[in-house]
Amino acid sequence: MAKIAVVSIGGAGTSIMREMLKLNSEYDAYNVNERKTLKNANYFGYEEIELLAQELSDYDCIVLTAGLGSRGGETLTDLYGMLEGVKKLCFLVTPFYFEIERLMRSRMQLGKIMSEGFEGAVLSLNALLREMDESEPNKGRLEKLIRKFDREVAGLIVEMMREVK
Repeated sequence: MAKIAVVSIGGAGTSIMREMLKLNSEYDAYNVNERKTLKNANYFGYEEIELLAQELSDYDCIVLTAGLGSRGGETLTDLYGMLEGVKKLCFLVTPFYFEIERLMRSRMQLGKIMSEGFEGAVLSLNALLREMDESEPNKGRLEKLIRKFDREVAGLIVEMMREVK
């Protein structure tokens, strides 16, 4: 059986990890963020990324999940580069099209990790906008759609992990 760790980075990664822990906690969970927000995950601050990379070096497979375009995306690209020789599966979220600065940063971050060996999925939040009534944008509705998105991505990752084992 493969030894698998799941690493959530930043706000988007943490939200997805929270949903994953509700579905399945039979994996080693790591969370990188400004503060500890998940009870059942090993916490590392952004400044401790080298220590995390050392700890992860004994795993057969690392599943990484993060939102791109901000600090989480930068940390993801740094950690991805440190994990040489370890199978990495990425589930990444790009920002909304109207978040121009974050979208541009996300493109640069993707450019750092996309290669022939890249495995995983890059998912866009823009798909959620199709489910909203554009005549009446509603913050509460968008927040519900984002939580649903997080649950769906979490389910996708958990299902993929069953296949890896």
